[in-house]
Amino acid sequence: MSQGQRFFSQVEIGQKPIKDAWKPNGLKPDLPLLLKILDFTHIQAGLLDFYGPDYPLVEPRELIPSFDAPLIEYRDLGAFSLVALDRELSYQDEGFQFDLLSSEGKPANRRTAAKNRRLMRERLPRNQLPQLDLVLGRKAVTPLHRYKAILPHLLQMDRGHVLARNQEGDFHLSGIFASFPSDLDGEIKRFGRQIGKFKKGDNHLYASNRLFVYRFLMEQHSFPICGERHTSAALFARRLLRRRQRFFIKVLGNSDRAVTTLTSLDSKAGLPRLEKVALVSAQACSREISKELRKGGYYIDPGRRVVILRVRYQQHAYHPYNVLEERALSVASQEVIHPKTGKPLALDILGLSQDRLLMLNDIVRGEFEGSIVFQNRERVVSTSEMKNRLKFLVAWMSKHRYIISDYSPDNFERIRRVIFSFLEDPDHQEEFSRWPKLLSQVHKGLNELKVAHRLRLVERLVLNKADYEGRKLKFVHVFIILVHFLSQEGVFLLEHHPKSLGKLLTLCRKQLNNPYFMQRYLSHPPRNGGEREVVGEYRLLTRLVERFEKRLKD
Repeated sequence: MSQGQRFFSQVEIGQKPIKDAWKPNGLKPDLPLLLKILDFTHIQAGLLDFYGPDYPLVEPRELIPSFDAPLIEYRDLGAFSLVALDRELSYQDEGFQFDLLSSEGKPANRRTAAKNRRLMRERLPRNQLPQLDLVLGRKAVTPLHRYKAILPHLLQMDRGHVLARNQEGDFHLSGIFASFPSDLDGEIKRFGRQIGKFKKGDNHLYASNRLFVYRFLMEQHSFPICGERHTSAALFARRLLRRRQRFFIKVLGNSDRAVTTLTSLDSKAGLPRLEKVALVSAQACSREISKELRKGGYYIDPGRRVVILRVRYQQHAYHPYNVLEERALSVASQEVIHPKTGKPLALDILGLSQDRLLMLNDIVRGEFEGSIVFQNRERVVSTSEMKNRLKFLVAWMSKHRYIISDYSPDNFERIRRVIFSFLEDPDHQEEFSRWPKLLSQVHKGLNELKVAHRLRLVERLVLNKADYEGRKLKFVHVFIILVHFLSQEGVFLLEHHPKSLGKLLTLCRKQLNNPYFMQRYLSHPPRNGGEREVVGEYRLLTRLVERFEKRLKD
């Protein structure tokens, strides 16, 4: 049995074997069912068919936001982009360029089929033509049941392809050599103005915030700042959603080795639903998870412990007053896909539930096995040398900032203590002196992590009006927390993190202007000791906020 036949041989779609989709009178799917069929098809043709002993597996960190910029192009691997539209095409009105394939009809019109075959031949590299002729023969090109056989050749095209409904209402291959629209300049400027980062005529503000807006926009669509294939997929998805189209876009790049899906199905807040599928090594998983994967037959290569991992993401809207304002995306779920049945198994392959303290201990000891991208330009693969250990630590704090910022005070203190002990270790001082810039970056990263954690802790206490144990906080408790934090940290934030202080003051103002509080406590003189205490803390917080607001303006 060949490798291609072995994978997904037991998958069922709508209680029928998936192979029925590739029969002339097989399945006639709607858009959700088509997406499900093509998920398995693209995983097999785009990932599994290229797998071998030297296949560059995706590391778990590469699927965790924020995403690292790709450093290597694997030109021998497959790549494609696809848009599927849940309607007929209106060629001239589509708003993007592609070569139209006309539906051959039933029975197939010979002249139309020959025209489509000629077009396919014109758009493929010459070395692909003999094999294409064997696949196509004198058959029709566009019927859906022909798509799987043609897909390996579509993977060799520089541009995308299109699926849409024909006059009979069936999905078919309706276009090739597609260039998805990518108004990057317009999208960045519109989005930047929408979130308040740009103002017309203010070039200094634009220059200061352009990269932030660019990164946030791309990350909301599960990509770093990257090449044209992924950028156009993200921006085309935004455009189709604005036009309330039913669609999905799929894209696989030579660098990311992951099939990314952006779809209007179950989309929320004007953003597409996102997921990625990649071949990932589960080497770092616990013994229990490894045992479950092996017993269930989930490994496609038991020696390298390779699994097919699907990750779904949740987008976060931009809000300037959030402590973690730059967080655009987080992992919503993970599941391992069975290589034969296609059934999913929910497991934490990315290690998001693992104690990062263990990972951090290995890093500072120089014993960590793995890699990370330092400042988007260098892949660090070892922590044995002090220079690499410092680089790894800087990148690690940045990569896991969102997760660590949400830690409880006790867990965060353990993280801080490990890093601090490493930096103060007398045995390391001589080596540290050789790398002063890197050492400074580690100190800066730790300080930023501490500030983010403190602000996030206060933000959660205030907004949830409850502590980590679920105990409810009254207004007086919220005011006491804010007064204490501003008194202790306000001057430090003013001098070193004025932007974070501005967010804290906005949070304070929201509490001070709470309509219920003002009606309950300020509409009349205090009537008892409890009310006097609340009003006293309110006035103290008001004075602190006004003082720091004035100093920020100065």
